[in-house]
Amino acid sequence: MIPSVRTTFCFGKTDRAARVGPIEVRLGDRSAEALATLVPLLGCGEEAAAIAFDGLAARDSDLAAARALREIAAEERVHDRLLYGLAESLPPVEVAALRRAARRFHIDLGRGSTCAHLARIAAIDAGVCLILSRLLRPGSPVAEDRSVADRLARIRLDETRHVRLSRSLVLARANGKTFEDVAHAARVALADVIMLAADAFEDLAVDPARLQADLAALSPGLLRP
Repeated sequence: MIPSVRTTFCFGKTDRAARVGPIEVRLGDRSAEALATLVPLLGCGEEAAAIAFDGLAARDSDLAAARALREIAAEERVHDRLLYGLAESLPPVEVAALRRAARRFHIDLGRGSTCAHLARIAAIDAGVCLILSRLLRPGSPVAEDRSVADRLARIRLDETRHVRLSRSLVLARANGKTFEDVAHAARVALADVIMLAADAFEDLAVDPARLQADLAALSPGLLRP
């Protein structure tokens, strides 16, 4: 009998019935192993985001905002399933240390006020879009594998909307500039976690040093009108 739950990337177990199946991956062996290293990092972020948006929705007295936050949480759970299906399509690799680092990072994002949390989320989701864009750059191994690229491109498209919503909620409730320091610190921390997998990025034709620098540089317009 197939278990009704599956182990998640970082945060416990989830319903197996809602799973998305594996896909045919055409990457070379080295590229496939590199992507297998990165997918759990991305998946941990999607799991954490779903938990965070559900929590923010439960505490928000603005019904429209709460509904939008719940919708994003649902999309993050879809992303988690898409990435888990992708992970099942790739060779097994040892990523326990990366998972632990990613888990600690995402737990720390929830500190402080709601606006501080949303500012960090906006910054991190924008960073995820940057990471996915580098992986999907034309001519890269990921971009050449259509089935993999389509799955990651779908996630990137959704994440751009998530950035807009988190940003808009911060700007509607506070002076966004007040939270630029916490958002920037979150991006620097993200860059540090991502660089634990620098070799995997390099194997996928992404310059890890440049990626680290770009992740650590928060766009000055992110939290300003």
